[in-house]
Amino acid sequence: MTVITPVPRGWKRLGAKLVLFIFKHLPLTIVTQLAFIHFARWILVPGDGLPRLDPEQPKEDWPYDLYIFTTNFNGSWDQYIDAFGRIKSVSKGLNMLWYTSAGFPGPWPMRLFKRYIRYFEWPLDLYYNAYPGATVRDIETAVQLDGKLEAFLKNPVDEMSDEEFGRQYRAFLNEVGPFLGSTGYDAAPVNLEHRARPLELGQ
Repeated sequence: MTVITPVPRGWKRLGAKLVLFIFKHLPLTIVTQLAFIHFARWILVPGDGLPRLDPEQPKEDWPYDLYIFTTNFNGSWDQYIDAFGRIKSVSKGLNMLWYTSAGFPGPWPMRLFKRYIRYFEWPLDLYYNAYPGATVRDIETAVQLDGKLEAFLKNPVDEMSDEEFGRQYRAFLNEVGPFLGSTGYDAAPVNLEHRARPLELGQ
């Protein structure tokens, strides 16, 4: 999801820069605890410093800066936005981050907040997912499992008796058992149905 909201220049530009500076240096533990968020970033693009694709392109000078929020997540669009509004510490952060954006209604009531996000959301044309159906926790668990498997394989198997190998193997399975399971992959990408449609290569 990518949302681009206008920020009036002047003191609101300074306010947005200050908030971004503060959040950049804060330990955002709450975000890491929200296991459905793969990635999230806020960027402020000055309206008088928009990129030019060609030297002959006239320089633009907009009365608004562009506040860009881009994020990847698992689950549906509604679930993601609901979590923004219903988790108190997250909604406080949203108020700070989007307070300077023109027309921002706040995370409550949810109906107005979702309408605001829908209005400024940029449609998704292409999305690459390296691990379809895997959540953040699935990926973290797979990384941990890989490390434990590598450590187990380094054991000097040739020097063990059958009984010792059996004991260590059972201990290994007991340790990694909670890490094993399916990712919950669904052939239908329900989290993209509200906007984008999967594109076949060559279309």
